[in-house]
Amino acid sequence: MKNRFSKEKITLVNELIYEIKIKDAMTRQLIFFDKNATFREIQLKLKAKKISGVPILNKMKDIIGIVSIDDVISAFDKNYVDQRIADYMTKKVFTVPQNFSIISAIHELEKHKIGRLPVTESPNSKKIVGIITISDILNRLLIETQTIAEKIEEEEIKKYQLPEDLIKNSLKKVLKFDVKGDDFDNAGQAASTIKKYFKGLGADKDITRRIAIICYEAEMNICLHSLGGTIVVKIDENQNAMICAHDKGPGIPDIDLALTPGYTTASEKIRALGFGAGMGLPNIKNFADEFELKSSLISGTELIAKVKLGVKK
Repeated sequence: MKNRFSKEKITLVNELIYEIKIKDAMTRQLIFFDKNATFREIQLKLKAKKISGVPILNKMKDIIGIVSIDDVISAFDKNYVDQRIADYMTKKVFTVPQNFSIISAIHELEKHKIGRLPVTESPNSKKIVGIITISDILNRLLIETQTIAEKIEEEEIKKYQLPEDLIKNSLKKVLKFDVKGDDFDNAGQAASTIKKYFKGLGADKDITRRIAIICYEAEMNICLHSLGGTIVVKIDENQNAMICAHDKGPGIPDIDLALTPGYTTASEKIRALGFGAGMGLPNIKNFADEFELKSSLISGTELIAKVKLGVKK
């Protein structure tokens, strides 16, 4: 590899390829043949298993050669497909030890322009314990990064997790957020914080998702259509999540029309930004167990949505 990783920008993936061992990424279920197999037999196995090559092993499971799809094609072209592979297989085989990092496998695969590498038990051994390909490496990296991402998310949730005494007093807890009109840089932050709060309380995932959607749509409505307002969230005595949104906007002339999916009063500027599809209020009503909307040209708009914490919708 030619300077693939710069010193200035070492990413998580760059670190992982040095830390993950080949034995943790390789395929352990070996498909192999002995030297008496024919190219036709190997071709049928390659086709059935959708692989591009197989190692050739002796009785001790030591590697003595390898046959690739290119070797099989040559056998068909030159009409020796039904002959034993012993005289035709590639005998110079590149391998990697199982305890080396996957960066070693990447180097070897790129250096020799091959698709798979037999993995040996140790550096001085010819005993094969697995096969590794770029696909195996990518799959392992995806698993590792997903695991790390989940741990990070758990740590983030812990930041919002309340001590036990505060959980018992959650009925007294009130979350209040000021939302500015036309403030797209910060739009969505209140909904994100509220979502983490309910995750920390141990609320059901589906219920937490509904609460988050309601809060996001309410927050965006304030941002898009008013001069600003507030969102207040609390848990009432009946274990309902209460979301109250109030704005200082011009009011809604026709509430029934505003609740019609697709109806919007968004300006060209708002629609150019990708908002104003007319689904905000319908979404809030749909995801709430109880919904109330009041509006006037004098006092603005007040929205109240309830979500029962013990009931999935």
